[in-house]
Amino acid sequence: MVDTSFNTFIWRKHLMVCLFLWLLAIPIYFVDQTSMGGGGGNWITLDFRGLIFWTYITLLAIHVTLSSIAVLAFPKSGVLRIHFCSIILSVIVLIASFVLYGKLLRAEAVSSLS
Repeated sequence: MVDTSFNTFIWRKHLMVCLFLWLLAIPIYFVDQTSMGGGGGNWITLDFRGLIFWTYITLLAIHVTLSSIAVLAFPKSGVLRIHFCSIILSVIVLIASFVLYGKLLRAEAVSSLS
């Protein structure tokens, strides 16, 4: 028999952690806008605004998906342990996807030269 009050408690804690992480995106947006402002250069001007923010949003989307699946699969593990492991796994998935995307772009560039 499944204890519904325990499951409700676990999901409530999970949603509070996720909400906190989503609300943390607001100050990250402003830090990103101020720290990555338009770069100055004589010949070319690079604008990296949004780089930190969108990387964080992508990481957070991966994390929320993985942690929600983990809370559903392992409710007795503890919410903080699940979130910690999910953040580590999310960073690994994000880095692997950047590397894979770079290799795909390189392979496309090489194939278009041939």
